[in-house]
Amino acid sequence: MPPSSLSLAACPGRLSASPRMLVAFLCALLALLGTASWAAVTALDYRDTLDRAEKDAREAAILFDSHARGVLDTSVGLLEQVATRMDGRGLASWGQRTLPEAMAVERNGRVTLLSADGTALYGPTVAFAEPETSDGLSLLVRPLSPEEERRILPAFGHVAGQPAILLARRIHTAAGVFDGAILVAVPLAALEPVLKPFDASARSVGLYRPDGVRLAGAGAPSLGPLPRLDAGTIRVDAKWMVNGKPSILGLKRMAGLPILSVVTIPRTSVLDPWYVRMERGLIVVVAGVAALAGLSLLGAASLQREALARQALTEANAQLEQANVQLEQRVEERTAALSALNVKLSRALEEKERANQAKGRFLSAANHDLRQPFQALRLFHHILMERLANTRDHAIAEKMGEALDAGEKLLHALLEVATLDAGVVRAQLADVPVSAVFEDLLTEFRGMAAEKGLVLRAMPTRMVIRTDRTLLTRMLGDLVRNAIRFTDDGRVTIGCRHQGNRQGRWLRIEVWDTGTGIPPEQLDNIFEDFVQLGNPERDRRQGLGLGLAKVRRKAALLGHAVEVRSHQGRGSVFAVSVPVVGTERVSTAAPVQDADPVVAGDRLILVVEDDPIQRDAVRLLLESWDYRVVVADEGETALSLIGGTRLPAGSPKAGSSKADSMTDTPVPDLIVSDFRLPGRLTGVQMVAKVGERLGRSVPGLILTGDTAPERIREAVATGCRLLHKPVSPEDLRGVIASILSERGLSERNRPADGGEPAMENESAA
Repeated sequence: MPPSSLSLAACPGRLSASPRMLVAFLCALLALLGTASWAAVTALDYRDTLDRAEKDAREAAILFDSHARGVLDTSVGLLEQVATRMDGRGLASWGQRTLPEAMAVERNGRVTLLSADGTALYGPTVAFAEPETSDGLSLLVRPLSPEEERRILPAFGHVAGQPAILLARRIHTAAGVFDGAILVAVPLAALEPVLKPFDASARSVGLYRPDGVRLAGAGAPSLGPLPRLDAGTIRVDAKWMVNGKPSILGLKRMAGLPILSVVTIPRTSVLDPWYVRMERGLIVVVAGVAALAGLSLLGAASLQREALARQALTEANAQLEQANVQLEQRVEERTAALSALNVKLSRALEEKERANQAKGRFLSAANHDLRQPFQALRLFHHILMERLANTRDHAIAEKMGEALDAGEKLLHALLEVATLDAGVVRAQLADVPVSAVFEDLLTEFRGMAAEKGLVLRAMPTRMVIRTDRTLLTRMLGDLVRNAIRFTDDGRVTIGCRHQGNRQGRWLRIEVWDTGTGIPPEQLDNIFEDFVQLGNPERDRRQGLGLGLAKVRRKAALLGHAVEVRSHQGRGSVFAVSVPVVGTERVSTAAPVQDADPVVAGDRLILVVEDDPIQRDAVRLLLESWDYRVVVADEGETALSLIGGTRLPAGSPKAGSSKADSMTDTPVPDLIVSDFRLPGRLTGVQMVAKVGERLGRSVPGLILTGDTAPERIREAVATGCRLLHKPVSPEDLRGVIASILSERGLSERNRPADGGEPAMENESAA
């Protein structure tokens, strides 16, 4: 065989072997690359899975911390407010509360005062749940650094049988000696809305102390000592051991509190999906290697299938792009519709706010302006009643008086609420016999009870309490009035119960009735303004719904606790807790010398009122009482009269009830003025100016319909008497007589050498 023939015969074998080796090499290379790629992707997925879990723990800790802080803020603020005032003054300063602080403590209802030995002095019973603080002493007396002495100390326990987070602050005396602690309880029920969103996930959230003890939440009871963090800082630990299992720990330190918001995620729950993906990836790699082997055998068929698959993928992509375009259009349409709806909602809210503001301005103006005609009607009605002789006309006038009484009751009730809210009323604490208060109540309400056929009785007692007699009598009067109103048959009983401990004694004054009772769900609502049960038609004969609201305000002002228990169909009992100072002692009262009677004809009264109807009504009324009267319509005119300016007879700016030829006005014995006057002077400023011009003070009586707290404080600060319109003629006459009697006594006590007499403090009417 020729050499050329041999070489040609050997060539086809080489050519056929080379493609097989090339294909095998390519398949092996692709399998290796595929395996390496799978390993790299799996490793990156592992790291990314842990990173996402750490990020989730961080964000969850921030979210939980913000919501939990929002729940604790109210209690923390109340604790800081009270503790800051008391620290350095000792537990004895507890009773020296302001009205806002007292009302905040009353609304909270979970404030407890602990002595240095752990005894509860005030508030509900507290039980510490941790073994080392079961008696509360370890929390209070354990050594602390000077910085920690002024911090809030958190613990877990129970208040009234309910689990709660206990926030405590130590209280020291002025000498820096530890005197006790004040504690505010935050029920765990208040944190349920915050914890509930995390229940469905593998995360566990909770509030922990820095030593790792759980305060609230579903996490582990103890995490061990947690990392030290500054206030507001965040930290994530991916290898923290929780119950012997590695977990991802995210925690944030609350600002101003030694409490950590902690989120724990078990690593197993985080990596389980990763293991599933790894197994599936391994299956894909094996399938890929098998596919490569099949490709080496299938050859062209595989290429054809690849071409068909590419064509199908192109068509699918085209359909997907079209679907995306349609989806984007629908999203834009829905977004535009939602934006339009939001604009409408914003406008509606703005309109509602403007309407509420307009209603508030209207009610404020009406409350003031209605007093003017009521005052004039009351004065003219009094004058008319004195002048009517016909029996029929007299009966019609009496009906008109009843209508005026109904309107005035509503205005006076609103005025009392406004006065209490303004802080004008100051408690005048004194030792008061309980028997005297009971006697006042029986005298006032015995007739009302007899009209309904009820038995009203008070249990005898000799206890003496520390309180304001007037305010306490009004509080109990509102309770007795309610008891009689809602009791159809049976009795109303007023009595006392003793309670006390080593730190002091308290007396519960209780009002029992056998009436209809109060539904349990309404026990918290009855102390709100204008709340009346069983009176949907607002029948004014059944009251105004302000009695218990005033009781709540007065109790907060006096520092007395008010409680209520009721059984429907059996009756209710209201209780007021007051401090006890001892028992009554029999004493002989010294005789009191009455003041000299006031001779009306010898007294000159200056009336300053810009409303001509009001001015004429007051003038006519005072003249009917035989007082001499001079009138003016503004402060400047009144000052000109006092200054002795000569005015023409019959001047519209000034006049006298007894018209005479005098051109120099005598010095008035009393000034009766409205608060708001035309010009630059108010009523109280005008009274002060008159005193400056005369060189001595002239008593003033301010008649005003303005119930704004600022106006009330300003009028009371001047030393003038204050009456709110509408005022009855009898009350007006009594106050005028009282002022003039005091003035006469002051003049008799004036030194003979003409010096200034000794001044006595006067309280505003």
